[in-house]
Amino acid sequence: MIPDSAPAGPIFGRTAEIDDFAQLLGDRAQSSITLLGGDAGIGKTRLMQEIAAICREAGGVVLVGRCLDLGDSAAPYLPITDIARSLRELPAADGVVSTERLVPSEGVRPVEYFETVATMLDELTGLAPVLVVLEDVHWADRATRELLTYQFTHDVRPGVHVVATYRTDDLHRRHPLRPALAEWSRLPTVRRVLLEPLTAEPSRALVDHLRPGLADPDAGDIIRRSGGNPFFAEELVAASMQPRDAGGPALPGDLADLLLVRADSLDDDPRRVLRAAAVAGSAACDRTLRGLVDLPPERLQDALRAAIDAHLLVTSRDDTYTFRHALLAEAVYDDLLPGERVRLHDTLTDILLECGDSYRPATLAMHAEQAGRFETALQARLRAGDDAMETAAPSNAARHFEAAISLAAWHPELTDVPTDLPRRAARALLAAGDPHRATELVRDALRTHSGTLVERAELLRLFLSALLLTDLPTTSTKLGIDGLPDDADELLDVGIGWARECEENVLLGKFLALRARYLLSFERHDEAAVAAGDALLVGRAVDEPMIITDAMTTQAKLDGLAGDMTSALTTLEHVRQQAAAEGDIRAELRALHQLAGLQARADQHTAAAATFDKAVRRATEAHARTELYGLDSLVFGATLAAKMGDWGHVDELLADTDALPRIVTAAAAAVRETVDVARGRFDRALAAHEELRSHWSQDMFIVAHDAPATIDVLGATGDLAGAVAVYDEAVATVRRVWRLPVFDAEIRMTALLLTHIADAVAVRPREATDWSARVEQLNDTLEEILSVRGWRESLGEESRAWFARAQGELARLAGNDALAVDEYREAVKLFENAGFVYEQAVAELSLSRALQVTGELSEARTLSGHALATARRLGATHLIAQLRGRPRAETGRGSGLTPRERDVLQLVAEGMTNGQIAGKLFISTKTASVHVSNILAKLGAANRTEAVDLARQQGELD
Repeated sequence: MIPDSAPAGPIFGRTAEIDDFAQLLGDRAQSSITLLGGDAGIGKTRLMQEIAAICREAGGVVLVGRCLDLGDSAAPYLPITDIARSLRELPAADGVVSTERLVPSEGVRPVEYFETVATMLDELTGLAPVLVVLEDVHWADRATRELLTYQFTHDVRPGVHVVATYRTDDLHRRHPLRPALAEWSRLPTVRRVLLEPLTAEPSRALVDHLRPGLADPDAGDIIRRSGGNPFFAEELVAASMQPRDAGGPALPGDLADLLLVRADSLDDDPRRVLRAAAVAGSAACDRTLRGLVDLPPERLQDALRAAIDAHLLVTSRDDTYTFRHALLAEAVYDDLLPGERVRLHDTLTDILLECGDSYRPATLAMHAEQAGRFETALQARLRAGDDAMETAAPSNAARHFEAAISLAAWHPELTDVPTDLPRRAARALLAAGDPHRATELVRDALRTHSGTLVERAELLRLFLSALLLTDLPTTSTKLGIDGLPDDADELLDVGIGWARECEENVLLGKFLALRARYLLSFERHDEAAVAAGDALLVGRAVDEPMIITDAMTTQAKLDGLAGDMTSALTTLEHVRQQAAAEGDIRAELRALHQLAGLQARADQHTAAAATFDKAVRRATEAHARTELYGLDSLVFGATLAAKMGDWGHVDELLADTDALPRIVTAAAAAVRETVDVARGRFDRALAAHEELRSHWSQDMFIVAHDAPATIDVLGATGDLAGAVAVYDEAVATVRRVWRLPVFDAEIRMTALLLTHIADAVAVRPREATDWSARVEQLNDTLEEILSVRGWRESLGEESRAWFARAQGELARLAGNDALAVDEYREAVKLFENAGFVYEQAVAELSLSRALQVTGELSEARTLSGHALATARRLGATHLIAQLRGRPRAETGRGSGLTPRERDVLQLVAEGMTNGQIAGKLFISTKTASVHVSNILAKLGAANRTEAVDLARQQGELD
C-alpha cells in the first residue's frame, strides 16, 4: 500500500525512474499513463511511495485504487471504488470532481460507466498535479481490465498521471492480464516501465543501510540470495539478525521459509492472528479477526500490535489489516494445515453471513467454496452474478453464473439450483458480446436438461439464436444430442412443434422469426419470406412487439435484396422508429444494420457508411455498445471508412475495441491491418496476422481482410512464396469451413497475388516459366468465379474493380499491353465510382506504368501525379514509396544517407525538433536543419512524418 505519510528511509537503485516521474510531475502541461511492472518484492510500491511524496510536495493529489486477490470472486471496479472514497474525503475535490456516479449502480451499462470514469479523470486536471495509482492490476477482474483498456485508449488531461502496477512473475502464459498488457503497450498514449533487479552496488547499499557493519561474506551472500530483489534482501537481513534460539533460522533454505522467518519467531497469539488474516484477506478487520481467532479483546490487540511491530501487518485507511507484502500472506496461507484452512474459511463464512449486505457476495462465495459449504457458495454466486449484471459488468456476471453451474454439476445434492441458470449465464455472455461461449454453454445445458418442455424449448431457441450470431458456416449445428437432429432446419421444426404442443404462442412467434433469419442468412429468400410472414401474423395476434419488429426487419431486408429499396427503406425506418419508441435498442440497431447492408450491396457506399455510423452512435447513446448489431455496425463502418480513405475515422471507431469481445477485437484488428499496410506499417501488419490467423475458422470476415493484407505485405517485401502459402491457406479455410466454391474476397486475393507475381517477373524475366502454372491456376479461379456468378456485370462494383485489376495483371504477364491498359482503366473507373480512393490511386499507378510502356507519357504523368497527391493526403507511405520508384522489395539497396544523416533520422523518428537534435549531436540548429532537408530529398518525402515512414519501409530505421 502507498501511505499518506512520507517514505521511511532512503530508496536505492531507482534514481532514473524517480527523475523520470519527477520531470513529468513538474510540468503541468504534461500527462502520462504508465504501466509499472516488476517481480513481487522488486520495489514497485516503494517507488510509488517516493513518487507520491514528490507529487504531494508539489502541492498535488495522490489517489490510490487497489485490486485484491479474490480469485474468480473479484468484485468489479474495486480500484475505482477506492478512488471514489478518497475523492469524497478530499476537501480540494469538492466542487471540482463529481463522484456521485463512480460507484456502479443498477442498470448502468459498461460503456456508460467507463465514460463516467473518463469524465472523472478529465475533471482531475483541476487539482493538478494528480497521481492516480492503480495497484496490483494483475489481480484485476475482467470488468476492471476492460475499463482500463477503455481509459488507456484516451488521452488524459494535462497534469494527470496514471500509473498501473502489476507483478510480472504472476503473469503465466494464460494469465488474463497478458493480452491486455500487450494491447495497452501498443497504444501511443501508454508507456511501459519494468523495474529490473537491483545491481550489486545499490544492493550492497541497501544491506549496509539495514545492517551496518555486516561482514563482506555475509553481505555478499545476502546480495546473491536476494537476486537484486529489495524485499528478499530485507527479509534475509532481518533473518540474519535473529538469534538461532529465537525460532528463526539465519538463512532460510527457500522462499517460503524466508517469508515465514519473522512470523515463526512470534508468540502463538500473533501467529494465530497472521493465519486468520491470511484467510480473511480483504475482510481482515477487527470484527472478523475476533471471530476467527477467539481471543480476549486485550490479547487480540496485543497480538495485532506484535504483528504490526514486526512489520508483518499494516493498517489500512478502511480499518482493515493487510500484510506488508502479498507474498507474506501467500506463504502464511500455504503453511496452514488443510483442516485448519477449512475451519477458518467455515468460520469466516458464518461471520460474513451475519454481516448481511456489509460484504460483497463474491467474497462470501469464495470463502464458502473453500469451506465446502456449497449451498451457501451457490447462492452467493447467483447474487454476485445478478449484482454484476446490475452494475454494468456482464462479463463478471457470466463468470459467476458459470461458477454456479459448475458447483451444481459437481455437487448434485444441491437443491436450490434455479432452472433458468444456464439461460441467465448465456444472456450474460451475449450481453458481453460472446455468442460463441453462449452457444457452447447452452449446448451443454441442453444435453443435461431434465426440466419441462417449455424450458427445453426456451433453451433450444437461445441456442439457435446464439449460434446464428457466430457466422455459422452451414446449417449443421453439431448439437450432438440423442433424439435431436443436428440440422438447424430440423431443429427449428422441433422447437416450433414444442411451442405449439405447449400452446406457447409467444415462443412460437419467436421461433418463426428466428427461422426467417436463418433462411435469410443462407439466402433461401422465398422460404424466409414465408417464415417472416408467419411470424408477423403470430406476433400481431399475441401483441408482442419484439416478434413484430424482428419479422418486419427480415421482410425489409428481403425487399431490398429483391430490388425494392423504396419498400425496404420505408419498412426499416418504421421498425427503427417503433423500436426506439419502445426502448428496444437491439431491434433498432438491427434495422439500421440491415439498412446499411442493403445500401452497401446496392453500391451506395457513402450512404451505407453514414447508416453504420448512425448505428454506432445510437448504440453509444443507449449505452448498448456490446449489442451485436452495434458491434457489427462498428466493424463494417470502419471497413467502409478504410476503403473510402477516411483513415482518421477508422482510428476513431477502432480506438476502444480492445475491451470488446475477442472475436470483435479480432475483426477490428483485421480492418486496422489493411490500413497499416497502406500506411507502410508492415511489421505491425505481420504481427497482426500472427494473432489473427487462429481466428480464421471462426469468422470469414477476418479471413477476407487479413489474408489479402498479408499477401500484399509478403509480396511487397519479396516473400512471394509466403504470399502464395497464405493465399492457398485462406482459400482452403473458406472451402473447408464455409463450404463455398467461390467467394468475392478471392478476387481481391487473386488480383494482389497476380500483381506481385507480375512485379517479380518484370524484375527477373527468366522466372516467368516458374510461375506459369500458378498464373494459369489463378486465371482458372477467375473463370470459375464467373461461371458461378453468371457474368462479370453480376458482381458488385468493388468485386468488378478487383476483377479488372486481376485481368490487367494477367494481360501484363501475357505481354498484352493494350489490354492491360483497358483493364486498369476499368479498375480506376470502378474504384472511383465506389469512392474507394486508396485503391483508385493504386490502380492509377498500375495504369500509369502500363501507359508508359505504350508510350502515352503525358497521361501517365497526370495519373501518377494524382495518385501521389492522394497517397500524400492519406499518408499512404507504401504507395508513395512505389510512386517514387522505391518498392519495398528493393530495400537493402540503400538510400544514400550518410552516417550523420542516419543519426539525425533516428532523432527525427523520436520526435525531436531541429533544436533538440542540435543539442543532442552538439551541432548548430542550422546544420541540423540542413541534414533534415537532405534526408527528405534523398527519401523523396514531403515532410518529416513521411520521411520516417519511408525510412522504416526501406530498412533505414528499426
